[in-house]
Amino acid sequence: MHPKTAAVLLLLLLPFLGVSQTIVEKPFAAELSHPELTIESILLFPDSTVVNLTVVNNADKDGWFCADRNIYIENLNTHQRYYRVGFRGIPTCPETHNFDRKGETLSFTLVFPPIPKNLNSINLVEDCNKACFFFKGVILSNKLNSDIRLFNKGMEYYTKNDISQAIESFSKVVEEIPANPTHVYGYAFYHLVMIYHAKGDNLTAGYWLNLLKASALPNKDYYIRMVKRDTGLE
Repeated sequence: MHPKTAAVLLLLLLPFLGVSQTIVEKPFAAELSHPELTIESILLFPDSTVVNLTVVNNADKDGWFCADRNIYIENLNTHQRYYRVGFRGIPTCPETHNFDRKGETLSFTLVFPPIPKNLNSINLVEDCNKACFFFKGVILSNKLNSDIRLFNKGMEYYTKNDISQAIESFSKVVEEIPANPTHVYGYAFYHLVMIYHAKGDNLTAGYWLNLLKASALPNKDYYIRMVKRDTGLE
């Protein structure tokens, strides 16, 4: 067996060999090209980076999918690119996987070299000429991804006027603010203030506003100005 082939096979087998890893489940991306394509998980090994994806066929007929040879992970700090070195379950373009029906799913795996530890986010980009996919600002923190899901759930409750559940969700989001926080923490504080202000409970609204002021959010002044604009509280 060619040494390069053996190395690729080893990278594909790493998830099953008990090697130490970090698993990022269903990470959020700031921007993506194909809503039908989802990153299910990213496995960070000492010797590789494994990305598991699922694509749903939305075409009424003649649906197909493939993955270009030139797919890379980009380090947002240094802009270094880590190109695909292995794959499983997906043809390499121009060969294609042809779907049998609308709504059918295809799960596949892409393998890359190891990326530096403690990266906050990455880009995943297919570098090709036609219908190329990309995920920009993919979050590698399970804490951040969990809090985004919790915030989104809080917004669902809020729009359905289930205020008690919304308060519970937003309160949990701001219990612990991590380093490099996203927008959801500021907006969780904002909605807590707005909810209690709407109730006529400015004492509790002021409590959450003071917690926002005392927080380590780097852009907290933006949310404080929003509160003042919409409630008159200072």
